[in-house]
Amino acid sequence: MFVLAVLACATSNESAGVDSSLDAVGLPEGVSAEWFCGGDARFYDRDQPAFTETTMDWGLSDFTASTMIALDLDGDRYPDLVVNEQGGEGRDDPASGVFGHRVLMNREVAGRRVFVDETVESGLIVGADGRSGSGHGVYVGADVDGDGDVDLFAGRSHDKGAEDVTGERNAIFLNDGAGHFTRLAESGLETEDAMPTVSAAFTEVDGDGIADLWLVNWYEEYGSSQNSLPPKLYRGVGDGHFTDVSDGTAMDLKATRTSNAWTQRENRRPGFGATACDLDGDRSPELLQSTYARSWNLMFTQRDGDWVEIGEEAGFDEDDNLDYSDNLYYVCWCSVTGGCDPEPAFACPDPRYSAWTPGYDDHPSRLGGNTFTTVCGDVDNDGDADLFNAEIRHEWAGVSADESQLLVNDGTGHFEHGDSAALGLDRNGGNDHTDLGDLHAAFLDYDNDGWKDLLVGESDYPDTQFWTWHNEGDGTWEEDSDESGLNQPWPHGIAVADFDLDGDVDVVTGSSHARGGSPWVVNSLHLYENGLGGSSLRLSGVGLGSEVVVSTAGMTQSFEVGGGYGVGGMQHDLALTIGLAGACEVESIAITPPFGETTSTGTMSSR
Repeated sequence: MFVLAVLACATSNESAGVDSSLDAVGLPEGVSAEWFCGGDARFYDRDQPAFTETTMDWGLSDFTASTMIALDLDGDRYPDLVVNEQGGEGRDDPASGVFGHRVLMNREVAGRRVFVDETVESGLIVGADGRSGSGHGVYVGADVDGDGDVDLFAGRSHDKGAEDVTGERNAIFLNDGAGHFTRLAESGLETEDAMPTVSAAFTEVDGDGIADLWLVNWYEEYGSSQNSLPPKLYRGVGDGHFTDVSDGTAMDLKATRTSNAWTQRENRRPGFGATACDLDGDRSPELLQSTYARSWNLMFTQRDGDWVEIGEEAGFDEDDNLDYSDNLYYVCWCSVTGGCDPEPAFACPDPRYSAWTPGYDDHPSRLGGNTFTTVCGDVDNDGDADLFNAEIRHEWAGVSADESQLLVNDGTGHFEHGDSAALGLDRNGGNDHTDLGDLHAAFLDYDNDGWKDLLVGESDYPDTQFWTWHNEGDGTWEEDSDESGLNQPWPHGIAVADFDLDGDVDVVTGSSHARGGSPWVVNSLHLYENGLGGSSLRLSGVGLGSEVVVSTAGMTQSFEVGGGYGVGGMQHDLALTIGLAGACEVESIAITPPFGETTSTGTMSSR
């Protein structure tokens, strides 16, 4: 494969020098472009999958994780890993070899890339009391102090019904540029009581060039109260400190302590995923809450200087199917009470299912989805960001429960819920439990053809797996989980990055054994190396929340540099790997920061 950089001219994958053409190409200061010119990606079939598991080769066989993020922590261009076994109520104990968190650095050892455990040396597991051992469960990264390296947010999800064993709180860890972190004693994120923070996304909401932080929270006491904590927006000061700017805005939702309160849109509902991206093209991000309890997803946008919630207006809150006649609880309640309208879809199979409250369970606020993760990306190359919701759909809930689904943007930030069967996004021929739904999802162009494909990690219910769909480029998708090689059973978490800097994206995941039937004894970590190759362009140093538009002959692609998303915290490499469909030339690259001016290049070629 021929590799040449525009700003960083790589003569090998290990070293790079700065080209004197930096000003001529017209990219913003600090942004570098690197070419990988390999023509079209290699064809693959069932005998030669796109991805091959190389976990052992990368030195990851002895590590466990259920969520993970992939970021370059030490500035050497190679993505590193922060992996985590979800929880947060226990501490690491390095002296005993017990770790719930790992910092795994991508290093060259004996002539190849491997991951080296530098957890203790990183300083990331220092607790609030100064002792080694963290109680955090969510990580995402961004440069929060303006020094050019990736700092980390560490979030904790604590249920107030449980003992606060660790005393841990949400925190910021500042990077020294070499992957060593110092915990800020008072970042502004600390609260008197621990929060049930389940997801976070760095974003940029005010155009000052400083990272802000969007948090989503879960029930305050699961099983004992309907109330959750509201989502939170923290404005970055610029030195790693943050200020809560949620109070008095539409995010400051009312407590939900009764069934009647649940049905009101201004009341709280439990979140599972935080997502931030520009959906209406104004270069200001929308803030999304992926909501549990078959309740409304939330979308916040800025209008006339105020935040407003527009989930219903945008078509993001739930799908249009509100038919509860096949909900098992409704069916069995009707068998007890009689005379139901609508008529149940079938006879009650088990009288134990009869807990149904009219006016509450049949209200639209209880006929949506259990949304765990919302992914943002332009999948149809029309210049606006589309969404994919990963949902858990319990079998008893029937057709009113939202399924995992693609939401297509009409260009104005309003969404149409796609017909999965018509799009090719159904799971024909799959296992018997696919309707139970999904936890994690990611867009990735794994064959470098210029169209974003879809990777979905099913739930940890029995007989679940990774699924991939290839984007055909004509509005349809083809399921190719076996051909891609990403058909791992019981996956948990997703991190996408070009770990070996060969021009195509690789995938890291964990695994679950939360319920009976799992093939995994522990939450094993897995790395799948992409062997397809092809031509691509790697852009590094683009600012958080910036839109990147890359035009080649006959194709224009758009991207946004994200700051994390999804249940438990997921984040992919901040450097963009952009498939070029065999080309080694682009007509232009346009980069627009949040609220900012567009910088455009002219034609650029690898030769």
